[in-house]
Amino acid sequence: MLGTLEKAGQVLDLYSDERPEWGVTQVAAALGIPKPSAHHLLVSLAGIGLLRRMRGGRYRLGFKALALARLLLRTTPWREAAEREMPALVAEFGETVTLAALDGPRLVCVARLAGTLPDSLRLSDSEVGGAVVQPHCTSNGKVLMAFSSGERAQRVLQDQELTRFTENTIVTPDELASELERVRSQGFAYDVGEFREGVCSVGAPIRNHLGEVVASLSLGASVGRFYGRKAIYRTAVIRVTERISIRIGYNPTPLG
Repeated sequence: MLGTLEKAGQVLDLYSDERPEWGVTQVAAALGIPKPSAHHLLVSLAGIGLLRRMRGGRYRLGFKALALARLLLRTTPWREAAEREMPALVAEFGETVTLAALDGPRLVCVARLAGTLPDSLRLSDSEVGGAVVQPHCTSNGKVLMAFSSGERAQRVLQDQELTRFTENTIVTPDELASELERVRSQGFAYDVGEFREGVCSVGAPIRNHLGEVVASLSLGASVGRFYGRKAIYRTAVIRVTERISIRIGYNPTPLG
């Protein structure tokens, strides 16, 4: 049963904006499994609404996935708390603010609020709920990796090739491990043009009532403006994430 669930998850992971439709032969080849097994997985997932069969025997994501995603977002308390604070941060600086969480080894954009300045960082609607496969190149990703369990962070380091997106991207495990240690020590993370040329960001953790880091919030800006206001942005993001954390039950000064 567990093996079947893992395979079903692998099937769902195949879907992307670039490839929204898959057939039995393609799934079998991508996962290295027999075609009858691939057919069984696709039919089973279609049967519970996570996939839907199209003409020609190919499959797309089903609307059950959308319903589950909406339910997840509605029942995630830190998302609602964060979305109450994000507009004020955008209004103060005119920069784009992004809320993110880890889904296994992947970084997921949970919510974003676009900046109001002409050259503010823009995110397409498809990026909300979408996964940046590797979290090593963003401030939110670094925060979430740094404050994850050592086992989880190690899995990210071991299971993924650290892709270079720009000349500033960290691409060696040792360098990334040092960066994550620095993030843990200082309590925030920077992305200095590591994912997109000319775009920088600063992110800080959101903690729940147990003190666990459950999400990260970042502010992104063009490189010229970012370096001119780096300390101001950092202070503001930390202030907002601390306020969100308190909203969801975190006590920054526990008794005892």
